[in-house]
Amino acid sequence: MSAEQKLPIVDCKEIVCGTLKDVENTLAFKKFTQSVGDGIRNFGFLYMVNHATPPEQVKNLFEKSRKFFQLPSDVKAKYKKVDQLVKFHGFSSCDDEAVGELERERSGRKGAALPDLKECFDIWGESAMVETNFPTEVPGFKQAADDFRLSLIPLVEKTFRAFADYLKLDDPDYFIKRHRALLKDPTIKSHNLIRTNYYFPLSLNEDAFSDESGYYQRLGAHIDLGSITFLFQDECGGLEAKLPDAVWIDVKPIKNSIIFNGGLMLEVWSSGNLPAAIHRVAARNETSTCVRQSVGLFVMPDAATEMHTIVSRKPNWNPPFSYSEGTTHYEMFNKAVSYMRDKEK
Repeated sequence: MSAEQKLPIVDCKEIVCGTLKDVENTLAFKKFTQSVGDGIRNFGFLYMVNHATPPEQVKNLFEKSRKFFQLPSDVKAKYKKVDQLVKFHGFSSCDDEAVGELERERSGRKGAALPDLKECFDIWGESAMVETNFPTEVPGFKQAADDFRLSLIPLVEKTFRAFADYLKLDDPDYFIKRHRALLKDPTIKSHNLIRTNYYFPLSLNEDAFSDESGYYQRLGAHIDLGSITFLFQDECGGLEAKLPDAVWIDVKPIKNSIIFNGGLMLEVWSSGNLPAAIHRVAARNETSTCVRQSVGLFVMPDAATEMHTIVSRKPNWNPPFSYSEGTTHYEMFNKAVSYMRDKEK
């Protein structure tokens, strides 16, 4: 497979109107199911276009988060996470995270992972429902996040049904039932979050860090620890995904598109048939000097959801991280956060 090969583009136009019940038995939904399933099976990443999230809502959340990131450091520090294991909601500054640490550990590479060269504000769990958990210096931040999340929920539900159909599960609502916190009841404990990222301009000669191979990064190589991810990025670029044949490919910006990928939970449930693709944000000459922003909805299962394989195992599949059957997602996520936190000390 060539590095020039493009990721699939899935047109959602014919399935976004109406409820899941309205479209689940249509030819359009069967086509959507096949396209999304094949896209994740073969690439791990794909684009969604003609979805139902209005561009103005995405723009509004970008603007609100940008206003926060441009505040003085001492103001942003008021909203910094104190203990991520207790409350994942809040601000993380540059060098607070090194998401590449887990992938480095899995692959057996020595040495510490490079820190992420970005800031982020995580809008997490039940904390996302409380106005006082948002910066008072940025009026409308919570409303912008609420609008963004609510606009995506119908597509999340339809995508979960599509994966159940694609895997030919006996229960077509298997995935929907395990994501009630996002789809039905936000008081249910979970790690669902909207993450807003802000990458500052870099000088490759001074500010960016490179690993032993000379690769410069803004965000380390990693997989997402949830179920599925819906990401919006600006025009700066730099996102790269590692295809199943180990070739890295640019995930170039497409206006008004969603970048969609599966996470660790979907890979485990599908026994490796729907992989969680490794991805990173590179610092290239043409992308490193611009501010880069992205906003993602990271869909996580309800806290008590257990990690199980539910279909026939893909030949030669090795899980991206070791886990015990029956471990809950909440336990796994907290273990990963603890590991990265301890490595950063």
